[in-house]
Amino acid sequence: MTEPDSPPSSAETSPYHMEVNHVHCLVQELVEAVRWFESVCGVKATFTNERMAVFSLGDFTLILDVGQSDSKVTIGFHSENCDRDYQTVIERGGISLEPPANRPWGARAAYIKGPGALTIEIEQLP
Repeated sequence: MTEPDSPPSSAETSPYHMEVNHVHCLVQELVEAVRWFESVCGVKATFTNERMAVFSLGDFTLILDVGQSDSKVTIGFHSENCDRDYQTVIERGGISLEPPANRPWGARAAYIKGPGALTIEIEQLP
């Protein structure tokens, strides 16, 4: 008797493969949000105009769009040293929501108030 084959993965049955590569977040004050990311997080916009700003962050792109309301989103940044990077962001004017702590899911993470309704997570994996 032979063992039944395992079911095919979705990648094997799909005619195409998709990966997340960017996210759009709405902010009411685009100029302020761009200034905040550049001065507090140390990331520079690669494109801006009156209605959007683009931040190329490795394989991921963050796009800020002008909106009538702010998106409530947490944007996670991987860190090799959460405590050091948290302290740097605080020294640059970031406002702490939660200092670095070991989290139940196995990571060390801290949370900073971002522009508008955005939250910045600095996460260090074991």
